[in-house]
Amino acid sequence: MTTATPRTRAPYLIEVTRLRDITPHLRCITFSAPDLCHYPANAAAAHIKLFLPLEGQTQPDLPTLSENGPVWAADARRPIVRTYSIRAVRPQQAEIDIEFALHEHNGPAVNFARQAKPGDKVGISNPGGPKPMLPAADFYCLAGDPSSLPAIAALLENLPAHSEGQAFIRVDTPADVIALKKPAGFELSWIIGGTEKTAELITQFCSQPLPQSGTHFWLAGEDRLVVELRRYLRRELKCDRNQLYAVPYWREGLNEESYHNKRHEIMDNIDA
Repeated sequence: MTTATPRTRAPYLIEVTRLRDITPHLRCITFSAPDLCHYPANAAAAHIKLFLPLEGQTQPDLPTLSENGPVWAADARRPIVRTYSIRAVRPQQAEIDIEFALHEHNGPAVNFARQAKPGDKVGISNPGGPKPMLPAADFYCLAGDPSSLPAIAALLENLPAHSEGQAFIRVDTPADVIALKKPAGFELSWIIGGTEKTAELITQFCSQPLPQSGTHFWLAGEDRLVVELRRYLRRELKCDRNQLYAVPYWREGLNEESYHNKRHEIMDNIDA
């Protein structure tokens, strides 16, 4: 008998088993499914596609994955798709954790997270992104916001204990500052407030005497934060592309569908 690989098992249909509020604006949801025992074990901080059921459904319709891409049943209703990061994965327990930033606005994923209860079902893709997410480096410099905080938390707790670096993180309120498990040589700078504080984060980031040689930079979050910092690193510090991971997750005022095409344009022209 041929055993299915993780690729051919995707997407996975998973169900809510536990919920935990980490802060007033961050909810951790633990999902389980028997097939998660085959999920890649080193996927923390990787991005995934989250497939949400449509109104009237108890679970989303999912495609099967072929060598030529996804194959949908003729009567399938395409699910709502959102991009999230894996906070933690435990294949031995067939569990995966996804943390949701509970913004003030309504949206399919935010509403799901607010209303989720044990037994609710969603789908997820295989993990994406660089492997490893953070390569070996002498120094790390990270920057993000509430949307990328789960990924930053996962990255920090999986770094070797001797690692050194600095992270600049914007969160909405003082109650959203959390104790992150991190190497002793890693400093955290918290910027409190909404997107009006993005300029302050950028100023702090750019004013730090960061070592360039042997440094790896990781940027994720709102469009302006990522674009401006990447341009600074590429233009001012002459940072090589292989020293830098920079992905805008969202743009204020746009939902994921509206931002999708714009995001690809931004990624193509981010050094311009």
